[in-house]
Amino acid sequence: MLGTILIIVLACLVFFGALMALGRFLALRSSGIPVVIRSMPNPDGRHWRHGVLVYGGTRARVYKLRSLRPESDISVSRQRTTITGRREITARESNFLEAELHILCLEDGDSRWEFALDNAGDTALVAWLESAPSERFVRPLSRIDPRHGLERH
Repeated sequence: MLGTILIIVLACLVFFGALMALGRFLALRSSGIPVVIRSMPNPDGRHWRHGVLVYGGTRARVYKLRSLRPESDISVSRQRTTITGRREITARESNFLEAELHILCLEDGDSRWEFALDNAGDTALVAWLESAPSERFVRPLSRIDPRHGLERH
């Protein structure tokens, strides 16, 4: 009897986990740019994860397709992220990455990433990073009073 209950509970957990993963996949599939990403350092051809890159005002978020987390798995800052290089995919990576992809190497503070993107994804990411306002021009939110607009000096 106890074994049957455990099997039923386990089956329900698997079912709801699969349902959550499917819901996440369907919700994210049309909301961003497909990307394959990995943290660095990693050996050649290892630890790549498929995901969706979604741009925001100050952060870009990566949602891994095989994750059940409700929030993003990776987040990069628009102000701190720099492109440190580009490269073509290696022979080993060509076994599982599409031929039209190339790799962008990024740094965000102490984190280093590689993003495998097509030309359109590369252009979108570079444009998003380069269009960031200078930190000198980012006004603190405390100057805005939601009831009356900007403060008067």
